[in-house]
Amino acid sequence: MSQVFGSEQRPAYFVRRFDRLGHPISIEPELPERKAILFTGPAGMGKTSELRQAEELAKDQGWTTLRISASADTPLEVHLAEVISKNLDPLRQRFGRETPTTRGGKLLSRLRPDPLRKLRRTVNDLVRSGRKTRRGFELRGLGGAFPIELVYKREEDTSPYDKLGATLEEFATELGRLTDADDTPILLMVDNVDTAGSIDQAGLNDLALHLSQLDKPIWLIVAGGGKTTNALMRASRRMGGIATTITNPFDIRELGPLSDAELRPALTDPLDAEGIPYELAAVDRLVDAANGDPGRLRELGDAALGYRDPQRGITADAATVAIRAWVRSREGRTYPAAWSQKQTTDAQKTLLTDVAVVGPGGLHMPTAMQDAGDGKWQEMDQARQELVARGLLREHGAGVVSIPDEGFRVWLVNNKTQEATAYPQFGQVLDPPEPGQAIVSAIGEREIANRVFGMPDALMSPIERFDDNGPISLAQRVPDGTTVLFTGPPGMGTSHELDKTQSMADAEGWISVRVSASRREPIEARIIRGVRAQLDTFEAQYPPEDVKKLREILKKMAVRTRSSMNTMQIRGGVPGVARAAVHTSWEGVARDSGTTLNELGEHLGKMAERHGNPILLMVDNLDAAAQKEHKAGWDDMATLVSLSAHLREQGRPMFLVGAGGEETEARLRTASAGIAGTENREPEKIDVRKVLPLSKDQLRTALTGPLAAAGVRYEPAAIEQLVTAAEGNPTRLRILTAGALKLADPAVGITADNATAAARRLNVRSQGLYDAAWFNCSNDMKEMLRRAVSHGSQGALIPTRTEPRGPRAWALDGAKEKLISMGLLTEKDQRVRIADPGFREWVQDRFGFAVAQAGLAQAGTAPQLPAAERPGTTTKTPAVGQQVGHG
Repeated sequence: MSQVFGSEQRPAYFVRRFDRLGHPISIEPELPERKAILFTGPAGMGKTSELRQAEELAKDQGWTTLRISASADTPLEVHLAEVISKNLDPLRQRFGRETPTTRGGKLLSRLRPDPLRKLRRTVNDLVRSGRKTRRGFELRGLGGAFPIELVYKREEDTSPYDKLGATLEEFATELGRLTDADDTPILLMVDNVDTAGSIDQAGLNDLALHLSQLDKPIWLIVAGGGKTTNALMRASRRMGGIATTITNPFDIRELGPLSDAELRPALTDPLDAEGIPYELAAVDRLVDAANGDPGRLRELGDAALGYRDPQRGITADAATVAIRAWVRSREGRTYPAAWSQKQTTDAQKTLLTDVAVVGPGGLHMPTAMQDAGDGKWQEMDQARQELVARGLLREHGAGVVSIPDEGFRVWLVNNKTQEATAYPQFGQVLDPPEPGQAIVSAIGEREIANRVFGMPDALMSPIERFDDNGPISLAQRVPDGTTVLFTGPPGMGTSHELDKTQSMADAEGWISVRVSASRREPIEARIIRGVRAQLDTFEAQYPPEDVKKLREILKKMAVRTRSSMNTMQIRGGVPGVARAAVHTSWEGVARDSGTTLNELGEHLGKMAERHGNPILLMVDNLDAAAQKEHKAGWDDMATLVSLSAHLREQGRPMFLVGAGGEETEARLRTASAGIAGTENREPEKIDVRKVLPLSKDQLRTALTGPLAAAGVRYEPAAIEQLVTAAEGNPTRLRILTAGALKLADPAVGITADNATAAARRLNVRSQGLYDAAWFNCSNDMKEMLRRAVSHGSQGALIPTRTEPRGPRAWALDGAKEKLISMGLLTEKDQRVRIADPGFREWVQDRFGFAVAQAGLAQAGTAPQLPAAERPGTTTKTPAVGQQVGHG
């Protein structure tokens, strides 16, 4: 095969892409603010090329790269262990010492500490899921001169947690420790993320969050297909709020189709480099046939080389023949395979043929969904999303979808419909997006936000939150019992309440152990790690006998079975010559013989009571905690319900403090039911404190205070726009304000135009995440979202007010509650509306609702920003007489 155009892995020409805001999508020498980047898009769009380009950049800059490819049958930990093993020599050259060649040098090297030793140990522990040790004894009788010897052996298991193994977070922490030597970046790259299992995808989410908090020069760069964002969102269990980029840990960079202007150099530059002549008409035909797909253009270019004229090179006729040959080659294998795949559902086949018979102009989906009717449009919409993710359909403005491969469209018409024979119409297909159409969700204003508002865990200016019983902060209101649970929509500040609790404990000199629930290991293991990390603090504050007992409990924890192996053996024969033996063995199993989390809590409570200082166990991210249906077999929610009940019965100053989404309380109720399936009242005894949306007055105060302290000027109208757009969410307000600050002229301050542009920029960034949030909604949830936007900005009545009592009403009501818990809907006065204005507009556009009906921006218009709203543009000075705040 010709190498003129390179290969899929190493194309001869690299297209430098930009997002809708004018920012480069590729990794640049100035690495992005966010520590986790996700390249996603259909096959052939250049995701792997982006990783390769990042590798080349790292090589030029002297950075370290560790690249793996995810797979369904091998855990991430195994891949990481392999890549570290293969890169030990480069790592030694940078962080360690060169391998000595002489015997004396090798002896001396053992006396010097090896900076990589701890990394190697951590990597080895990555692939261990807990070691089981058997210890025992042996008794012998007679023997010697006697012809018979009696032997008795007994072995018992010890705790499976005597060696926990390492987590991905610990691996990243150890890499970060190495960078302290020179502060040079390390790029950890993972390709084919969409092929990984959900547990590995959850691990990547955990790793991305950990890197954002680690503050070390380590970047996680991953790539996956069109459904990767959906899969990561689902695996993280952080469904809500992701649509607004508030809780999403990744900087998502979507690689879509290229414009003709971007695509043409990928064909002409390699030909020019090889001195191969071509006709401009031939280039136009090949680019038209590629229809924005760089992988397809590379294949077409290779095909055209086979038909080129020895003197004239690639002519227009040669291009036409090459295109036909390329289409014929796909008609026999590629097109039938795409149609016959198991994942191509009946709904997808129906939609493909519907789009095919309409022609190259594409199908207007809002009209098609309206014609399908209730109960059917969801199936059609799901098929649309699946086909777009696979690259078999392409979305355009105004709700139109088309088949990007004209050859596939014609094959469908001729082979799967009763329509008249069709012929390819290259050059008449819909134009791909103009340059700058790719989506990126990077939040690039963190440095500005941190400068004005402090670090992210401070949210905005401190605002005391209240519920019906008073302030929710533990610093302001003592707990009702020994378990406190903070719940609320994403980005509302539940984790921030844990931050405040931890700060209070630190100020008082109390010990607090904080962990985060994960789908990758039981909460018991997380707590063991957390307590072990604080053992030095326990030793400094408590007597040795208490700490010794604590260590013993940790060692024995979570043994659910304890096995013993017993053997009785009789040996006989001539001493020193030959012996024969017969034996009998039996195994004993003692169930639930190990130490439990309840016993750990009880001991910590006794320690706290004897010495008069409370001990706090804090568990964040309870949305990710496993329930009984988890395939790994553990039930974190049941464990926490049991611990909560035990602490309450003990009545000692040992407190369990948790934080999670609005479904957490309901999940605890389900866990309390146990095998019998009947809920008990234990969850009702938990002190639940809801973190509610802030009022406009509270948000206004939270915003203007830090701006005043930083000396930032602003128009009052700008503050009102930012506060309104935040929809009561302090994290969203922080992001919006940071965007406005980046656009503002320092001499003028934040204007109303800056505030408007910041909101529009955030919505543009969120397009791919809106799509992912929609993809992960059930049919009933989608119906509730459709109803919410169809009734305009005032929202729709709740289903129990509009539907007759019965299964349909209860299904929609359940969908409504789920959406509210995810932060995608809000309810007030028995009406529901979509919480995020950008997502509201996205859903409106999907159904083609009119402006008068929805009260939003014109439907059918792809989000675009005027040039004046892009970063670095000087904003206008406020008009004469317009009040400007000076902070």
